[in-house]
Amino acid sequence: MKDDAPFQYVSGSIHYFRIPEQYWHDRLLKMKAAGLDAIQIYVPWNFHQPEKDVYDFDGDRNLGRFLELASSLDLLVIARVGPYICAEWDFGGLPAWLLRFNPLMKLRSSDPEYMKFVTMWFNVLLPSMKRFLYENGGPVIMVQLENEYGSYSTCDETYLKELYNLARSHLGENIIIFTSDGPSNILLKCGSSDKRYLATVNFGPTTAPVLEVFKVLENFRQNQPWVNSEYYVGWLDVWGGDHHITNPEWAVGGLNHLISYSMRVNVNMYMFHGGTNFGFWNGGARPESSITSYDYDAPISEAGDITRKYMIIRDLLFRRKGTKPPELPRNTTKISYGRVNMKFESHLLENKAPVTHSAFPLIMESLRQYDGFMIYSVTVTVPRNGSIFLEFFGISDIAHIYTGDKSGHYTFHGSIRYRNRTFQLNNIHDVSNLTIIAENAGHINYGSNMYSDVKGITGPVILNGKELRDWTMIPIRDPFAVVSTNKMKHFLSEKKWPVPGSIYHGAFIVEDLGDTFIQPDSFVRGIISVNGHHVGRFDQQQGPQFRLYVPKTFLKLGRNHITITELRGPIKDNAHHVHITFHDQMLWK
Repeated sequence: MKDDAPFQYVSGSIHYFRIPEQYWHDRLLKMKAAGLDAIQIYVPWNFHQPEKDVYDFDGDRNLGRFLELASSLDLLVIARVGPYICAEWDFGGLPAWLLRFNPLMKLRSSDPEYMKFVTMWFNVLLPSMKRFLYENGGPVIMVQLENEYGSYSTCDETYLKELYNLARSHLGENIIIFTSDGPSNILLKCGSSDKRYLATVNFGPTTAPVLEVFKVLENFRQNQPWVNSEYYVGWLDVWGGDHHITNPEWAVGGLNHLISYSMRVNVNMYMFHGGTNFGFWNGGARPESSITSYDYDAPISEAGDITRKYMIIRDLLFRRKGTKPPELPRNTTKISYGRVNMKFESHLLENKAPVTHSAFPLIMESLRQYDGFMIYSVTVTVPRNGSIFLEFFGISDIAHIYTGDKSGHYTFHGSIRYRNRTFQLNNIHDVSNLTIIAENAGHINYGSNMYSDVKGITGPVILNGKELRDWTMIPIRDPFAVVSTNKMKHFLSEKKWPVPGSIYHGAFIVEDLGDTFIQPDSFVRGIISVNGHHVGRFDQQQGPQFRLYVPKTFLKLGRNHITITELRGPIKDNAHHVHITFHDQMLWK
């Protein structure tokens, strides 16, 4: 029921935090033009509270403006406020600074230490949302707490009760508060143990009888609306995997199958527009993390383009409404800016950030390094035979291993991941230090493995049977900032830097602004920045994504700058003629 009348909604998921603020209206307008009644959003805690006492709701984080735009287009909003959201987002939306206070904190539980920080966050977020509730003239009709909690090992009934009470204290008694879980009794039992919640389920296209697919939900909680909170019209991609494609007819046929059964059935399509994991925001997973693109094979592409899947959904929804669809919004302009030559500029090992000393290696979070990289260095003595055998008790996620001599020359020896904890170095002579660049590939965003997912060197390091002590650590706050402070022109003829960790720069002229896609032709694996905007990670060796989306909001008329940090190598072309190319479309494996 809505406004004392029977109500059924068809909605679609959109993540404002994966879209430049300047494109919010464009994406929302396209969702409205598709015939949707509502949108569904997550609110990532870590996106808005980067440190314990720091809150950010400006620019791309201006949640209030996003909700106002939705309301102006007459789109209802279903808000999933967490505190945990999953979303293939770093740490499932939890702030990694929680691990600084206690690496073993009992996340997603009624543990008082965890709930203290949740309460602090909700005391800021929820009051700011109250004016947007439907009863107050706003668009928000439902609020979800937690996310697929039944799939998490803790199964803490007290936790769900405390979240519910906290939300009610801020939002009042009228807003619908719900949970979402997989369609099984055991998942619902843990995920929606408090009967005050509306229980909903998540599942993809199916031809099974509707009564059968909702049978578990009906048996679990009778006489409530049937809601599929995540009807999968696409799927996520990980490095080294395939780009997932969902047949449009299959997805839309399943949607029609559900919503035609009864007004009791409500469906949210996940995702309707995915967007991009800019910067280091991608969620971690093992063995491989989520890619930079969150295209999701959604009806609206990563770059905001209308797809055939969109058109089929639009046709279905307006036929059901019995009204003529509005004018179709235009796709944004895409431009191929062509080839840009890149030149070596600096190296991550030249980072001059403040140094921290410790007898033992410290985790990245303890030094407020919540993403990216940290340099670890320790003095070593190499035996006469030049052989070193390293044992790591803990690496998360990748360790890039170098040795350095007294003159400042570095040699790269290879990289190891969390599951490979030994490394052999041979013919090592005149070495004074072992230096490791630890890479955070993204905090795990789903499952019990996210518990205590600290990053960096997370345990002792043994060299030829002896534990290494007296470490220095340098957090790399901005892996591109070294370009402006370390031109290194005078170093180029004096020493050869190893390719992994090298930073390259290029410039190009823009005469007309448009969205574009970078293909790092000469590079293998690394990260890209355009005009100071961190575009994200790339991996040309694994795929499936071979180009990175660059919105025109990252560009400017005139001279533009691109910076690439290469993490693997070798560079594919002659080191003096490496290049990238800007294209007008995405490229998948």
